[in-house]
Amino acid sequence: MKLAGKIVAMLVLVFSMVAGATSFDGNYKFSSRVKNGAPDLQGWTGDMVVKGDTISRTYKSVDGKEERFYIGTIKKDGDVYVVKYTKAYKPEYVGNEHKNKFIVNGATLSIEATDGKFKEVWTKK
Repeated sequence: MKLAGKIVAMLVLVFSMVAGATSFDGNYKFSSRVKNGAPDLQGWTGDMVVKGDTISRTYKSVDGKEERFYIGTIKKDGDVYVVKYTKAYKPEYVGNEHKNKFIVNGATLSIEATDGKFKEVWTKK
């Protein structure tokens, strides 16, 4: 009976470590973006907040005159995540869904489209 208890405790510990590793919760600073193979939003600044199933990204142009934002939900779907916009700087983006890979490497979070046409790099604050 003691062995079974230890096994259960070990499984709970392993599961909690795996569950924690897949959490992207946090505040991030925009690093770079590539769209259709070309650099995009060069020199722009940005912030991203991920909390639970919500993701919010805001970008500001170099001169501070332009701002873009996307707010949405994030849901795991197999080995990718589906981001669905609920608010955006352009109304026609609301309701759009994108399947992305979320890749964590240290303090860096990369968001990549499954077709390879989009990639953003964020650094955890």
